[in-house]
Amino acid sequence: MSCTSEEIAEKRRLAIERLNARKKCVENQPNSSTSSNGDGGGVQRTTALGTAANKTPFSISTFYGGNQSTFGKVSSALHSKRGSTATAPYAKPGQKQTSTPAKVAPIFVRTVTCACSIVSESRFVVETNGFNESMIEVFKQIPSKMYESATRKWTFEIKDYPMLLERISTLAPHVTIVAIPKFVMQEFAGGPKAKPSRVCLNGIEPSLVESLLEFQKEGVAFAIDKGGRVLIADEMGLGKTYQAIAVADFYQQDWPLLVCTTASTRDSWAHKIRQLLPHIPVHHIAALNSGQDYIAECRVLIASYSMMERCGEKLLDRGFGTLIFDESHTLKNFKAKCTTVACALAKRARRVVLLSGTPALSRPAELFTQLQMLDGRFCSFKEYSTRYCAGKQSNFGWDASGQSNLAELNLLLGRKFMIRRTKDEVLSELAEKNRETVVLDPSYLWTNEEVEENINSYASDYTTSKGRQREEALIKYYSVTAEAKAPAVCAYLKQVLKEKKKFIVFAHHHVMLDAIGKCLAKQKVDFIRIDGSTRSDLRASLVEKFQTKASCHAAVLSLKACNTGITLTAAQLVLFAELDWNPSTLAQAESRAHRIGQADNVTVRYLLAKKTADDIIWTMLQRKQETLSRVGLCNEDFSDASSVQAPSDAGNIEPFLNKSHSPVGGRNSLGKGTLDAFVVRSNPATPNTSNENECLTSFLNPDDDDDDLADLEL
Repeated sequence: MSCTSEEIAEKRRLAIERLNARKKCVENQPNSSTSSNGDGGGVQRTTALGTAANKTPFSISTFYGGNQSTFGKVSSALHSKRGSTATAPYAKPGQKQTSTPAKVAPIFVRTVTCACSIVSESRFVVETNGFNESMIEVFKQIPSKMYESATRKWTFEIKDYPMLLERISTLAPHVTIVAIPKFVMQEFAGGPKAKPSRVCLNGIEPSLVESLLEFQKEGVAFAIDKGGRVLIADEMGLGKTYQAIAVADFYQQDWPLLVCTTASTRDSWAHKIRQLLPHIPVHHIAALNSGQDYIAECRVLIASYSMMERCGEKLLDRGFGTLIFDESHTLKNFKAKCTTVACALAKRARRVVLLSGTPALSRPAELFTQLQMLDGRFCSFKEYSTRYCAGKQSNFGWDASGQSNLAELNLLLGRKFMIRRTKDEVLSELAEKNRETVVLDPSYLWTNEEVEENINSYASDYTTSKGRQREEALIKYYSVTAEAKAPAVCAYLKQVLKEKKKFIVFAHHHVMLDAIGKCLAKQKVDFIRIDGSTRSDLRASLVEKFQTKASCHAAVLSLKACNTGITLTAAQLVLFAELDWNPSTLAQAESRAHRIGQADNVTVRYLLAKKTADDIIWTMLQRKQETLSRVGLCNEDFSDASSVQAPSDAGNIEPFLNKSHSPVGGRNSLGKGTLDAFVVRSNPATPNTSNENECLTSFLNPDDDDDDLADLEL
């Protein structure tokens, strides 16, 4: 707002009068102190009101008195008292002036975080990231307190969790607590649960019950106790098919029954149902082969996952009340159409039985869709991934590729959803399985300069690239490794044939499968071959040939097409000419021979080649296996493989074994890691290059590549 010249003059006059009045107050203050300098002289300072001024009240005329010269002196003095950097009027020249004290920095109080998680059926643990005296006093007041000096962690009984939560909350903001989610506490609040009764077995086909082993009966009782919505996750070879059929038979009133499985095991399921449930008429059991098949009157329908996806609406219209999903880890990707159809079917069905020896191939996030199929109200994906997948917001969206609170997840799965037994737990009489690593003869690897150049080129590309480009480089590296290894694998197979034993050899790429087939044919060995191109109606006859005919010595199998659904207990030796990205895939393949019905010990050998993609993938396998083991979903340990030297006709290879390696089947004393953890370099004088070191120690983010690599068949 603008003012006239008269108004400005009046405001100026009033301001000057107020300053003059303030000046008189300062001049009339009495002397209060005398300051001495270093020479002993003193300078007197006026700091208080005079006596007369103190006794006489101010009048209006006092405020309007004074002159301009006095105002200048007073203003200078006031600036000096308020901390001006200029020399004070009373300071002696050369005297050091005391500076104004700096502002005090704010004090930040460190916040201690208490993270709670379930560690047993009756106790939970509190992990802290610092020390707070009040927090420790609270811990000591909880009746069920227990301090573990080795781990420096406090544990309490679950019944005392509300008390701890209430008392810790009073210490905020100095102490904060990461609470256990409600969906977890609801499950554990009731304390340990008793084993389910086996009375329910009386409602199942008697001949089927008689064929079940004790642990299988326990699995059936557990499934029925969960209302027929269960994940049976026994290790491969422990008869999950028998248990699933028994559970389905108990719930016949909720049929029709839909069995979804892989295309290669569809006929096997039909055969088992006819065998174990003889009271079901044969014409009521059908297989879905095309979208035109009539399914309105069948009581049992068996479909592959691809046909389920293709005929989703038709299956939903039929209204299946009982579902069995074999190899349910196929449904790990919630974005896939196949998973969407399966979830829709599960939402309408009353009973859902999931079967998988490896429910999660690489990481906890892969379990969520299966758990949602069993209980859609369990929790949201964000709640689940935040708790168990170290979920966090990234620049590319929500990241759920990690893992966290795995011990709690393992307990939660076993209490609410899953029953899992290992061979070591339930089959003490089962033959042993010894795992070995064989480093192939390097003299057979570099058969021509072109292959060697390709190997080196892809190794360099993998080392220098990042992100998606790195994954693509590893796929190509993996492919060219198969071409480089093929001659060395065939040379090793010639030595294996001298043992006169039946054996299985797994491979992934067609170039490797073809090379092995040509080698065996040249040696005049009778063998079978099953890969993705083998017709499903021929698989059973090929398996029977290997199992029953003594003249059939070898089975050449595709890792992806034959790691489930077939039994090859006639073999005592399993060879892996190539590795796979997932430890679960390899464990399933091993179990084709190491399963119920195997009378002899089984030897599993992984044929590895140094300075190839095997170096990277072997490390990757062990890292993924460690993660799955913490959730209780993988009991295999690839680091326990003992080292074996590959025979050499040329005899020009220095020993690969370290003298301190553990015995067959034992843990290698050199520890986990790349091939260098199991063998000594064939040429010790050749140092590792920096690229090789980085290549050996690198690791892709868990399973980022699995979807692209799973169906790769070159």
